[in-house]
Amino acid sequence: MIIKVLLISLLFCLWPLRSLAQEYESQIPTTPIVSFKSNLLYDLTTTFNLGVEFRLSRRFTLDIPVNYNPWTFSGGRKLKHRLVQPELRYWNRQAFRGSFWGIHTHVAQYNVSRIFSDYQFEGWLAGAGVSYGYRWNLSDRWGMEASIGAGYAYLDYDRYDASVGNCNGCGTKLGSDKKHYFGVTRAAVSLLYTLGKEPRKRATRKVMDIQPIPPRRIDTVKVVEAVVKIDTVYVSNPAPVVRYENGQACIHYPVNSAVLNPELAQNQTELFKIEQSMRNVRSASQARITLITIDAYSSPEGNATHNNVLAELRAETLKEYMAHTYGLDDALFVIRSGGENWKGLSEAIAASTHFTDEEKSELRQILEIAEPDSRKRSLQAYGQGKAYRWLLREVFPTLRVSSYRIDYVVTELLEK
Repeated sequence: MIIKVLLISLLFCLWPLRSLAQEYESQIPTTPIVSFKSNLLYDLTTTFNLGVEFRLSRRFTLDIPVNYNPWTFSGGRKLKHRLVQPELRYWNRQAFRGSFWGIHTHVAQYNVSRIFSDYQFEGWLAGAGVSYGYRWNLSDRWGMEASIGAGYAYLDYDRYDASVGNCNGCGTKLGSDKKHYFGVTRAAVSLLYTLGKEPRKRATRKVMDIQPIPPRRIDTVKVVEAVVKIDTVYVSNPAPVVRYENGQACIHYPVNSAVLNPELAQNQTELFKIEQSMRNVRSASQARITLITIDAYSSPEGNATHNNVLAELRAETLKEYMAHTYGLDDALFVIRSGGENWKGLSEAIAASTHFTDEEKSELRQILEIAEPDSRKRSLQAYGQGKAYRWLLREVFPTLRVSSYRIDYVVTELLEK
């Protein structure tokens, strides 16, 4: 009971760190690979313990804690045991970040005396259980983790009267017994140290030999939009060849954050599109960028004014990334806040297989409500909130995006 109360108290103390950890997580420059940990609750019982957690995939890890207590205290008290409790974990966001669910097994040998009574229990146990936990990343190396689990354990033990010792340090043997236990099987508040790897380096990182010019409007050439595609328009000889590179990449952001994290969702792939666009520009001789337009959007939950500011900050973040990575002049950029991405939400609902045709029709009517606050309240109340909770989990993260478009020209003589 004391351990349970202590665990709950520590959780209340750690919970305020959640917002700080979420803010830092989006800035972590490495991909966590393995974590070493010490369970502070076990430390309080003078138990040596070390846990190692390995990354298996984007959302799965394997945690292997080992515990050992060899001590005998005054009055014959002891909590001797050897315990191994491997756990397979599924992370709701991605490995080593935020909340997780686990399935664990446990095997132990124990020799417990005069802890709860004047009896000594010596034997072994085995079982399994499920758990839930949360991880706070406080830096790229250090963090905290709390978890609680429940399940089953089979105990096989000999019972002794520890009030009267014998030459072997044990009391009189009273018999043997077996027990089936259901209850708390795992409790941890751990200090973590994590090792990781640097993000994969991209092929182009040096300042490009492109001479930017101030933005200007060109109305004489038709622009064909495509993702990472070059459209060439040939004009009559001896006029120059004019090329346009129109690319689009959707950068994902954590909720209520404007920090660009290359490891989040499909950002590696999306940032590679930008790199491909810049390679195309660089491969052309005498290339000159005329304009880079960045539009950013936020998901439509919370305060609209705050969301507009957040969208603008996300556009500014992508601008800084491109300017720094490719050595571009700030004057080339035009950033625009798209505000709350209602259009993207409507398109996502229409394309979803989660809703029936009737539900899609009813949701479409809600999205046509003119007043935004009324629209949000109606959306949240629809279907007793089940639809909105699904949208928050599955759709809203895809609405927090930034897109870009690069316009540039190349002057070359036409081939005869």
